[in-house]
Amino acid sequence: MGQQNLNEYFTDLLQKVDLQIQDFEDNNNDPFSLCKQVIDYLQEIIGELKAFIISYSFTSKEEEIYFFKEQKPIIASKIIYYNTVYQFELRFPNGSEETQKEFIMAETDRILAHFQRNINFYQYYRIKATYLDHKYFLRGKPDIHILIDNFYYEADPQFSTSYDYKVAKILAIELFAIYLTNRLNELERRFQRQQVKNGNIKKLLRWTGTKRALVELIYALYTNGDFNKGTVDIKDIVSCFEDMFDIDLGDFYHTYMELKSRTNDRTHYLNTLQKRLLRRMEEQE
Repeated sequence: MGQQNLNEYFTDLLQKVDLQIQDFEDNNNDPFSLCKQVIDYLQEIIGELKAFIISYSFTSKEEEIYFFKEQKPIIASKIIYYNTVYQFELRFPNGSEETQKEFIMAETDRILAHFQRNINFYQYYRIKATYLDHKYFLRGKPDIHILIDNFYYEADPQFSTSYDYKVAKILAIELFAIYLTNRLNELERRFQRQQVKNGNIKKLLRWTGTKRALVELIYALYTNGDFNKGTVDIKDIVSCFEDMFDIDLGDFYHTYMELKSRTNDRTHYLNTLQKRLLRRMEEQE
């Protein structure tokens, strides 16, 4: 009986990993326990992948290069990424907004410095060059100058090459850069909300759609259990939206009953949102 196809095995494994991580993220709002949970899980997955590769006979050098250049780094990068997020949140200061912004910007500068130090390989990888792949992504060609992140990485010559870690690091840092951008935006939004709460600035957003549309949206979010894991009352959600957008939705339950009594297109607003979003995505492709 022949050996299992590598591409099929890896595709199934990656799909399983992505679904499990999504489940972890959906059910865990604490960044520390989430990162720890994901990292522990991924270390087990790396162990499974390592066992498969050690017992696997690559059909060609091209297949081996493809695995260490394109496949293994995808999963390895996830461990690096979640470990980086964990360390970042662990060191995140509790001071003023300015102090926190400076901390985030310092992390961004550190990322830029990393790419600058590795600019040659980064450019090689990003332009999809291949002329050095035989040196970078075949086993048995160690480079003693590569620094290994011992947090997850075992430099087993049967399961590593000189540069598969560097690819994983690139992928992880690019994800972390997005994380930092989102963290900075989140910090700015929190500051703006605090300013509104203190009455220092006017509300930044006003609801200019119909009240009926907003009620339809609120009931959709409520029905899907998107607030406090579905434990919050509809009245509290409505009150929050009214405060957020400085609007009085009146007898929202009566509005909902009117929507419910429609014989056609009960969710007209949600259907319109979906169509317009899909159209926007198609236009930007």
